Amino acid sequence: MKPELFFLPNGENDILYAPLRRFIAEVSSSVKNAVAAHMNGLALDESQNKVIGILKDKGVFDEAEPPKIEEEFCPTRVTLFPTDFCNLRCRYCYASAAEGGHRLPMNAARAAIDLISENAKKKGYSQFSLGFHGNGEPFMAQDIMQECCEYAAGIAEKNNVRCQFSTATNGVLSDSDLDFLLAWIADVNVSFDILPDIQNRQRPTAGGGGSFDRVSHTLSRLDAAGAQYGIRATITTESVTRLREMAAFAKEHYPKCNVLHMEPVFEVGRALLTGQSSPPSEIFVREFIKAQNELKGSGIRLVYSGARSNGLYASFCSVCRNGFTVTAEGNATSCYEVCTYQDPRAQRYIYGKYDEQSGKFLFDSEKMELLSKLNVSNFSYCEDCFCKWHCAGDCTAKTLGLGSLEQHAGSERCVITRALIYREVLERMGVDAGIEPVFI
Repeated sequence: MKPELFFLPNGENDILYAPLRRFIAEVSSSVKNAVAAHMNGLALDESQNKVIGILKDKGVFDEAEPPKIEEEFCPTRVTLFPTDFCNLRCRYCYASAAEGGHRLPMNAARAAIDLISENAKKKGYSQFSLGFHGNGEPFMAQDIMQECCEYAAGIAEKNNVRCQFSTATNGVLSDSDLDFLLAWIADVNVSFDILPDIQNRQRPTAGGGGSFDRVSHTLSRLDAAGAQYGIRATITTESVTRLREMAAFAKEHYPKCNVLHMEPVFEVGRALLTGQSSPPSEIFVREFIKAQNELKGSGIRLVYSGARSNGLYASFCSVCRNGFTVTAEGNATSCYEVCTYQDPRAQRYIYGKYDEQSGKFLFDSEKMELLSKLNVSNFSYCEDCFCKWHCAGDCTAKTLGLGSLEQHAGSERCVITRALIYREVLERMGVDAGIEPVFI
């Protein structure tokens, strides 16, 4: 395997970037020419040989093992969807969540928890993880959540291990919901568009009223309890120029927020009916940078899902192996967003179901084998991209859908990912990235 080396522009010079070797250096055009000649097997002069020798000493040309997916399906984490009922009618909801009609059967929930706890024991892990999410609001079935937590805690105690609990929520919670949350769940992510007018417009209640006050009350309770949490804001064409304002508001009003996640809306689900559109990528990047600068020194980390140069990944998420999510209907899906058979993508991403007769989950091994191929090593489009081991080809449910691996052709999100990861590379070099983005 050839070492993966990339040259990125940086004024008069270039940046030599070897992600698998964790190597970054600013280099002159003569160094770039020497590297290119060496990689192409051309004869080198004395000065070029000296440059290549220095780089060889630093391991730049050594083969490096790329990240791989786990070969065995053996999840130690499950995400449960307690219900598909929702108390909000968000204008861009990917699932068009509304009245729903399903509540997760406890037999299926217990079987899922049994499976991950047994796998943790098999692997010798000291913990397993239980999360709550949904194509509805999890706390609309708080009784199911509590029963799941109590059951998982009992197993953890019996096996002398820990169970880590997490949840995503829209934040429109009662005080009894909050009492339960604070008692049980340490990892909380709140979907919230931060500014009152944007939140009330984009995330109205089922009755059509505003939801800002209710969510702000939830965050105030979390702050008062000293709980740390993340906020996830969805950005549309209407709201994109207010990212810095959002960041400033969060910094001032929600002091225990440790992660602010800003993500362009995906034009699916209810967004198609309400006309919510994703902002132009270049504008999103510029406004994101302004928000980053606003948050400097605040303790709040601003993130976008594709920009994560601090790690190396074979896949964007766990979709290709050990992505174990149980929907309110008792189906096993590898993708949070593909949660019903009404979604055409279900034929790829829903790979199992709870079986009442056996009391266990039955998995489709053929589908699981196909899912295992959804990793960046199999996307020819990504082959020459310096971001390939960071974004790992991005979310395949969105970029690929039901298409073949050869049809992966990236998306507008690639513009965002490349620009933001390039800035992260500069920052890792100790270079001030400035306020103007570079689009590569």
